[in-house]
Amino acid sequence: MAGNYRFVMDQKDIVRTLITTVGSFTQDRLINKEQRIQHKEQCAERLAAEDGSTDKDMEVRYSDQAVLANLDWGIEALEEAINTSNVETKHARLDYAEKMLQVCAMLTSDQKTAGVPNSYLSAWAHLNLSYLWKLRNNVHNPVLHILQMFIIDPFFARIDFAPELWKELFLPHMSSIVGWYSEARHRLMMEAIPDSSDLSFTADFDQFFNESLIFSMRPDQVEKLKKLEQLYGESLDENTRLFAKYYKDCMNSDSTASKKVMAPMLPIAEPPMTPLHEVSRSIPDYVKFGPILPKSAGFSPVLKSKHGRREGNNRMMSATSVYSHNTDESAAWDPHDGVPEENEDDSEYKEIGSALQPKKLRNRTHSPSNFSPVDTPKTSSSKSSSPKPEGNSRKESKSILRLLSCRITDSSDPTSLPISPCKSNDHSISSGESDGEVIVCFSNTKEMQKSCRKNRGRAHSMSYDNVNIRTSEHSSQNESSEGNHSCVSLPLSEKLTPQSRPPKDFVCPITGQIFNDPVTLETGQTYERKAIEEWLNRGNTTCPITRQPLSSSALPKTNYVLKRLITSWKEQHPELAQEISYSETHRNSFSSPLGKEIVLVSPSPKSSKVPGCKSIDDYVNQRSKRFIRAAVATSPTSVISQAAVETIINGLKPFVPCLCTSNNLQECEAAVLAIARLWKESKGDAAVHSYLSKPTIVNGFVEILSASLDREVLRTSICILSELIFTNENVGETLTSVDSDFDCLAALLKNGLAEAAVLIYQLRPAIAQLSSHDLVPSLVQMVLHKNEESDDLPSVMEPSDAAIAMLEQILMGGDEKSRSFNALSVISANGIPRLVKCLDRMEIRRSIISILLCCMRVDKSCRNLIATGIELSYVLELFHAGNDSIRGICIDFLFELVQLNRRTLSNQMLEIIRTEGAFSTMHTFLVYLQMAPMEHQPAIATLLLQLDLLVEPRKMSIYREEAIEALIEALHRKDFPNQQMIVLDALLSLSGCFTSAGESYIEVWLLKMAGFDQPYNALIKTNLLQKHEKDLNETMEGEEKAAYLWERRVAFVLCNHEKGSIFKALEECFKSNSLKMAKSSLVIATWLTYMLSTLPDTGVSQAARESLLDEFINVLQSSKNLEEKILAALALKTFINDPAALEELGKYAKGIYKTLRKLKRNSVVATDILKALMNLSSVNAMELWSCTDIVELDSSTNGEVLCMLHLKGCLITSHSDGSIKVWDSGKRGLRLVQEAREHMKAVTCLYVPSSGDRLYSGSLDKTIRIWALKPEEIHCIQVHDVKEAVHDLSANSKFACFISQGNGVKVYNWTGTPKHITFNKHVKCLAITGDKIYCGCSGYSIQELDLCSSTWSTFYSGTRKLLGKQTINALHIDDGLLYAGGSAVDGIAGKVFSRSSKAVMGSFPTGFDIQQIAVNNDFIFTATKCGIIEVWLKERVTRVASIKMGSKGHAKITSLASDKDGGMLFAGSSDGKIQAWSLD
Repeated sequence: MAGNYRFVMDQKDIVRTLITTVGSFTQDRLINKEQRIQHKEQCAERLAAEDGSTDKDMEVRYSDQAVLANLDWGIEALEEAINTSNVETKHARLDYAEKMLQVCAMLTSDQKTAGVPNSYLSAWAHLNLSYLWKLRNNVHNPVLHILQMFIIDPFFARIDFAPELWKELFLPHMSSIVGWYSEARHRLMMEAIPDSSDLSFTADFDQFFNESLIFSMRPDQVEKLKKLEQLYGESLDENTRLFAKYYKDCMNSDSTASKKVMAPMLPIAEPPMTPLHEVSRSIPDYVKFGPILPKSAGFSPVLKSKHGRREGNNRMMSATSVYSHNTDESAAWDPHDGVPEENEDDSEYKEIGSALQPKKLRNRTHSPSNFSPVDTPKTSSSKSSSPKPEGNSRKESKSILRLLSCRITDSSDPTSLPISPCKSNDHSISSGESDGEVIVCFSNTKEMQKSCRKNRGRAHSMSYDNVNIRTSEHSSQNESSEGNHSCVSLPLSEKLTPQSRPPKDFVCPITGQIFNDPVTLETGQTYERKAIEEWLNRGNTTCPITRQPLSSSALPKTNYVLKRLITSWKEQHPELAQEISYSETHRNSFSSPLGKEIVLVSPSPKSSKVPGCKSIDDYVNQRSKRFIRAAVATSPTSVISQAAVETIINGLKPFVPCLCTSNNLQECEAAVLAIARLWKESKGDAAVHSYLSKPTIVNGFVEILSASLDREVLRTSICILSELIFTNENVGETLTSVDSDFDCLAALLKNGLAEAAVLIYQLRPAIAQLSSHDLVPSLVQMVLHKNEESDDLPSVMEPSDAAIAMLEQILMGGDEKSRSFNALSVISANGIPRLVKCLDRMEIRRSIISILLCCMRVDKSCRNLIATGIELSYVLELFHAGNDSIRGICIDFLFELVQLNRRTLSNQMLEIIRTEGAFSTMHTFLVYLQMAPMEHQPAIATLLLQLDLLVEPRKMSIYREEAIEALIEALHRKDFPNQQMIVLDALLSLSGCFTSAGESYIEVWLLKMAGFDQPYNALIKTNLLQKHEKDLNETMEGEEKAAYLWERRVAFVLCNHEKGSIFKALEECFKSNSLKMAKSSLVIATWLTYMLSTLPDTGVSQAARESLLDEFINVLQSSKNLEEKILAALALKTFINDPAALEELGKYAKGIYKTLRKLKRNSVVATDILKALMNLSSVNAMELWSCTDIVELDSSTNGEVLCMLHLKGCLITSHSDGSIKVWDSGKRGLRLVQEAREHMKAVTCLYVPSSGDRLYSGSLDKTIRIWALKPEEIHCIQVHDVKEAVHDLSANSKFACFISQGNGVKVYNWTGTPKHITFNKHVKCLAITGDKIYCGCSGYSIQELDLCSSTWSTFYSGTRKLLGKQTINALHIDDGLLYAGGSAVDGIAGKVFSRSSKAVMGSFPTGFDIQQIAVNNDFIFTATKCGIIEVWLKERVTRVASIKMGSKGHAKITSLASDKDGGMLFAGSSDGKIQAWSLD
């Protein structure tokens, strides 16, 4: 676009050129990292300078801080995207950066944020957005953002952000303005240069434009030059904006349009005239297009004037603009006055009297490259440099007393004369109206700027204090020299010269104070020991300045070399060292009228302007200003005349001796009342105060307190003592010198004298004193019954306020036991509702919140009481107005308050917090999260996350991301275990599972999910007793739904943050030496892992498995706590649905198999895991099997063991002699507990239905008996004569089905009517389920009989063999499967059938005939005639082992039983032996 200034250009060519030019610019910036960093530092320096130039008392709102934080985060995220090579990370950081930068890009340009013009912030944001879209390979959007930058703030866009791009895109169109400016400036210079008529138009004026020329210029010439530069700057900005809008229209128009567009003609600021320089296409070297505005100048050059136009129009004015005499403007530094050029050289000056004269000029001839007419030369004042202009000696002009970014100000402005062009860097700040002389010199402008920024606070305090002192001392001297232009100078010992100011190496960069104990880190940077210790204690691991990681948190020894140098410097400058020490102390604290340091609630003086933003101490001070005024009123114009004061004191004298010495109590009481009357008449005069503050008089009042019973006298004495203490702290020392005095006051307080609380509070007793007198009940009663203040003798503060303040001291101090006791006292006295109502008063708000917080921590059930009555806007108001300590209390309070057992109420509280107040609470919390101390971060992060989760989680939320990141980062801090524990507790609270007592029951709930119900049932039973059943029924459905949705949201965002990074953090906490931390980590990890199975699959389960699988297995193997093992098993169950995770879990099968089998008794998840492991082909079941022979009993005296079954820890056996025995089947063996002999002949069969409430026995004596089951006992309740011998039996509540002689089966309906069902097969065994009976028959078949219809069908028909008899000998039904065993046919002795489909699910490949079958949860046991028991894996019907019974001879196994859990196996033989094994 360069070349022609007016041309017709195709619109497509314009767009193409813009894309190419801007693309090249952004590409160069993206490649050059150093340039980006340098540019960011320069812009940040300008921000810092503006912060330094603003009023110290101005408070920066959190909403403004949030905007600046967004800009910073956006630029940081953009840098991360540029530097990363990971595509996913790059896209994520770009999305995040775009959201952050858009906040600043959309700011209203005519307003300010934290004192910074929004136009600057918005332009900076658009510049970075252009980089962002370039990274996305978008060629169109970078151009639009660059053009928008020039539209919003053309001035800083061309001098700060993109000067080279401005020259390429806009400068070719500015030739007429540049030519006009050059011609006009030439004429001005011709007027100022002597004998200029001999010079040609093209002469190089820079060789003449030097110091002598500036001194020789007349005021009217200076004014013309100033207006010329002002108009020139306006024209450049307006036309830059005009062309930027035109380019933007071209970019946004239809790209296919073929219409050619005529570029608009550039307007000329002054009446148009032909610029001679336009003839040649070159621009003179001395013509610049903007001042090299120092970054320390802030943004004042671009602030808008009262007419709505930028004063940036004046930003081109020269240094001579300091001669502007405007009596209407207040004293303020104009950035156009004395703005230095960045690359100026140094020069030196010396002082002559009260003026400054050049001592040495290094170069009087300025080259075009070193000087620009639009740069701003420096100025100073001199009495002798020019005559005094008449009528102007008292006029004010804009002062440069601001010292660039420093806040050194004065009440008046100088009428200054120029001294030095821009080649000089020395400055003199003068004021003709100052009452004292102040001379401030700097030999190096750049050094001065940096020093001022770093030591802004200290420079401020020194200059203010000293200037004010000198003003009062030299007022008469300056009044006599009214017309002189004297310099504003500091006192002689206060001159801020580089020689007297401490070297920067002596000052800590953190504290800004001279080193006391310097330590030098490995990075080479030196810090104050206490400051760097605090930096490291907050969790930082890098150097504050270099940001390099520190290898160790241990600090080195003191840098004694530097310390000796500082000591030497202090000895050479004792006065300055003392003053600096004073200013530092003065800056950090101030004294109350009592001489004590008062810590304000507000972070800055301006905070007190917020309604109610005061602490109790401030409130006391405000109520007692009358005493302060009286203390300083010593002139005849005071409240009362000196004569009246003497009269009052004389009136006191008769009563004082009576008070101090009289033994008559009534006389003393009358004296007290008389003194009070005179005291009131004195209106708190200082002399009366002083008279009554004598120790003897104070002791007299104290004696009255201990002796009098008159309430009015006691109250009057206390009020007088309270006011005396307020103005004279020595009175308080008199009272506290004797313990009995405090005991007396405590007794009065307990007796209901409310004013005693005020006096006790003023004495500032130690926590031990307050606790020893058990004052909490009395203080609570005082709060509950507010005292009416009398107008006769008002107290310095309300007694209830003093009571609340002392309650806070008592509850927040002492040990944990005492705090708990005192908090419970407050709760039991019903003090919480009253305290909640008092929150509307700001002066006691912090104390109340502290008390309520302590109460909630001690008794969490009071959360509901507080939540139902509190106005949260008061808490948020205190948060916005308070300092870090108060904000931390507010956050902890809100964090505790929302942990309610009702999810709906908790959500309501969160919604109020989110929407309440004038500021965005979430944005405010986000900013505070970035700046909060480490101990406050978990609570604020948790609270912020909950506020964000009130709505359905979105794809991206800065609040959520920052909150979770803060929590995870804290979990990684191994060196801060307390911090880790706080975060784990916070994560537990996020689940939202709270009892009515306020305790988290997430662990109990997880145990219930794992099938271990006992803890949950016990907890629910307790909670139900604490609730009304009606309320519970009405709210249960809504509460359950709200809790379910909340839990899913929380788990979803936690698990999916950064692809499951929280699991890695929990893995580190698992390895902690703290058992409490490890347990909390287990609960949280189990909860999140369990929730993964209920959430949509987002791919984070792999991260959970990689981080936590080993930890869960370790807990399962090593923990001795049953509940911990169940939690680990619940988490492992989540992994079995993932084939990869299950395969990895199979590697640990051998180690966890035994533990899981034991857990089956308490948790169903152990069974699920075992099934999954047994189905793995990689798991060798034979390696998992083991058994131990426990006992072998001989019951041969009862004959054969015909049948046995296991039920509820007991083994029941039947014998051939008709006896039934009950055994206790413990781990140590079998113990006989009962032997029943009801049957006359052999008991052939025993059966217990699924209900487990009855035992049926069949015998050869042709009877069936029904037994009632009791613990370790059976009792026969019915006998049924069935007329036939019973060989096998199955029964339910309606029928009994048994096998007798012949084919078929007999059905007995308990009414005495037997029914014979025959199907021409001999039945060997029975199995019943519901109304169906399965019969194992000869011919290797199974018949199915329907008891309701008495019909039968063939379930399975075996293959007929020519040789031998094939019979089904045993049937067993379990979990929908039918197990059948019998004769071995073709190597198969039994099969497993599905009852529903009749399909064969498996078979028993063995050569032995199966006589008996027993089944438990894991294994199938088959017994043979030869005394061998084969063990089969239930899931795969695979043989894993065989057991040999210890019977001798040819005894065969006649009965077999196993407990359901699979812990024991029992077998009975034909020789009367019973053997038991423990299955490991």
